Amino acid sequence: MGAILGTALSLTLTISGAAVAAGAGPAAAQNHLAGHVLLGVGIGLLIATVVRLAARIVFARIGASVPEPEAPPAPAGATVVTLLPARQAPVAPLRGRHAA
Repeated sequence: MGAILGTALSLTLTISGAAVAAGAGPAAAQNHLAGHVLLGVGIGLLIATVVRLAARIVFARIGASVPEPEAPPAPAGATVVTLLPARQAPVAPLRGRHAA
C-alpha cells in the first residue's frame, strides 16, 4: 500500500512539475525538467512515508487503548508431559571431493 501511494504521489508531483516547467517556454523546460522530475519523486516518496508513519501511529494508539480480557488462572495440579522420541535425520552418502 505504501509503495502504491508513494508511486502515485511521485507521478502526480512529477507530471505537475514538468507541466509547470514546460509552461514557461522551451528554454525553461530544458533546464528545469530534470529538477522537477527528481523533486516530484523525492517529495512524493517523502509524503508517502509520512502518511504511512502517521497511519501506523494511529493504529498503534487504537490497538493500545482496547483493554485485553484477563484470562482465568490455570488450576494448580500435576501436569503430565509426554515427549516423543526424536528421529535421526537421514544422512545422504557423500560422493566425490565431499567424501573426504
